[in-house]
Amino acid sequence: MYHRRLRLIAAAVCVVTLALLVQAVRLTLVQGAGHRAVAESRLQQRTWLPTWRGSILDRDGDVLVRDEPRWEVRVAFDAITGQWAEDRAVRAARRAMGRDAWSMASPEVRAGAIAAARQPWDAILESLWAEVAATAHVSREELNSELNEIRGSVQRMAAVVWEQQRRRHEARFGASGGPDFVPRPIREQAQSHVIIPDLLDAPASGLEAFAAEHPDLVDLNYSRVRGRATDGYSVDIDLQTLPGPLRNAGFRSVPLPAVADAIVGDVRTGVWEEDVARRPFKDAQSGTIDRGGYRVDDVVGTRGIERAFEDRLRGEVGLVIRNRDEGEQTREQPIGGGDVALTIDTLLQARIEAILDPSVGLTRVQPYHSNDALPVGTELPASVVVLDIDSGEILAMASTPFPATLNGISPAAAAALQPWLIRGVQVVAPPGSIVKPLVLAAALTEGVIEPDSILTCNGHHFENSPGIARCWIYRPKYGMATHGPLGAVEAVARSCNSWFYELGDRLGAGRLSDWLGSFGLGEPLDIGLTPEWADSPVEVAGTRPSLEEIAALEQAGEATFESIMLAIGQGRSTWTPLHAADAYATLARHGRRVPPTIVKGYVPVHRPAGRPIAPSVAALAIDGLEDVVAKSWGTANHLNLPTGREPVFRVGGVRIAAKTGTAQAPPWKRDVDGSGVIERGERVTGLEHSWVVTLLGDEGESWRYALAVLVEYGGSGGRVAGPIADQVIRAMQAEGLLGGGAP
Repeated sequence: MYHRRLRLIAAAVCVVTLALLVQAVRLTLVQGAGHRAVAESRLQQRTWLPTWRGSILDRDGDVLVRDEPRWEVRVAFDAITGQWAEDRAVRAARRAMGRDAWSMASPEVRAGAIAAARQPWDAILESLWAEVAATAHVSREELNSELNEIRGSVQRMAAVVWEQQRRRHEARFGASGGPDFVPRPIREQAQSHVIIPDLLDAPASGLEAFAAEHPDLVDLNYSRVRGRATDGYSVDIDLQTLPGPLRNAGFRSVPLPAVADAIVGDVRTGVWEEDVARRPFKDAQSGTIDRGGYRVDDVVGTRGIERAFEDRLRGEVGLVIRNRDEGEQTREQPIGGGDVALTIDTLLQARIEAILDPSVGLTRVQPYHSNDALPVGTELPASVVVLDIDSGEILAMASTPFPATLNGISPAAAAALQPWLIRGVQVVAPPGSIVKPLVLAAALTEGVIEPDSILTCNGHHFENSPGIARCWIYRPKYGMATHGPLGAVEAVARSCNSWFYELGDRLGAGRLSDWLGSFGLGEPLDIGLTPEWADSPVEVAGTRPSLEEIAALEQAGEATFESIMLAIGQGRSTWTPLHAADAYATLARHGRRVPPTIVKGYVPVHRPAGRPIAPSVAALAIDGLEDVVAKSWGTANHLNLPTGREPVFRVGGVRIAAKTGTAQAPPWKRDVDGSGVIERGERVTGLEHSWVVTLLGDEGESWRYALAVLVEYGGSGGRVAGPIADQVIRAMQAEGLLGGGAP
């Protein structure tokens, strides 16, 4: 019996020893690294060093946007609410009365004692707000408005959180059971709030003494803000160069709050859930730190280049580790974000934005536009793209409206104009007649006509249907006129629809759609505005009929009509102003595609393939474009004004080949009763978009630039978009991109 008990005791000791050994192995070998990291972390103080965001530069290396050092002034929330003075007055009154007297005093006596003790603390807060207002150069009324906004925002958040807390309390204890519900303060009520976000170093000294004396009230934190080097630009427009009805003596100074704002984009402070999901600062599984990952108060690009190149621009934070046990310190320096260089010419961009400003008048409906569907003075969205033919670099991509031009109209009406769009790559419209020289190049290359072919305009394409597929002059207002026999060059110059209906019919919808695709129609143009991680591209591809759609049209017997509509830039075809400029640049290169870009060194994933075009074919099409401007019958030759004729292009010393286009537009919704509700407004139909696309070069030299102008709902391409193109050419001359000079 004794030996049996001894063996049982020995077995128990062995089991316990084995369990302890297993636990020791688990703690040291299996979990040792984790426990060691926790222990070391408790002995270490980690401080993250702020990084800085890279700059955005223009083609000459001049800064458009950069991080600028600033100080931010943060004030405790209980100072904003006045609770700071109340708490200190209560403590002072209690000390002055003594504990026993305080406990015996009535509420009225206590309130009187607190009010008497509060004056010096209120004086401290008053001096704080006076110093803040003086430092920020704002009035006390403006400062009070900001403080009220902070108080209201926090109170609204607290109300939501407290309601959730109350529901959890009732779910646990019942509506009338358990302890009374007491709301817990939310984080925003216990932290400081930014009052001045971008204080320069010089005026910060006035608050430093206050912060040193009252560190519980004020924090001065080093920070950075995104500063625009182009803020405060203005451009002078020579009013004598405008069309007759707008012409005047002198200059108009057009202020530009932020040049290239739509392209450059913007940032926000504070990360969203999708930011952290894409690039967490600390991996939840491994605990690995990504110093470029997102933390709560990080700055994040929200649109434009700021968003597209977020990962390059954002940089990586630094780290200082101080060992509390030994006092040693190690440092990893922050890595600043990389710069992004654009192809944009800032001064040209600024000039074009000024030209498009509604105050100049070119992007407002004018009596000479003959746009009877919209009231005179209506602001028209518009966009301009200037493309270098050889390199494919975008020198300017400007549009209107932008937010600064929308003062004085209802928010709903402003939203309907979509000022945040990069219209050069995000607004599509049917090409209209600007597609005709491309159709001519396709027809000549495919051999469906010869260079010397003569086709006759009878006013309409289908012999027994004069009411459809008509030429643009076969209308009652033109006396049901026709162009008669035309050669290729004159057909382009006169923009004869009937001539190109015939080319579309001969080519067929399938072949014509393929050819237009080789010029970029319906193809994505990845110019560098779409982030690698984005679900959908920023740049809009436009449309053209697919093989499946064409097969369905053929089966329905509608393919012929689609082919002739494609040939005049209507039907199932849309593209952006950048597509238009790129297509004309491709024509000037004899069919060779060069991917357009707005970021230097950017290589798109999709490199478009073109089709070779014989130099003689391209020359014939471009001869027609030159006659559009040079010949009296050309659609971009002259404006018919109440005061008489005057040239569309009044600029001199430059070689111009151009094509105008007037394309069907969707209904325009406008706020007619001032309600601000667009849905109540009337739908204006029968409108047309205005196009002008040009090739530009110095006299006697090869083509250097392609320029596209789109004025949405403008009407006649020559009357509306033409004078804008004239002004853009003058701007290019002023910046030394073209020779010659305006008369």
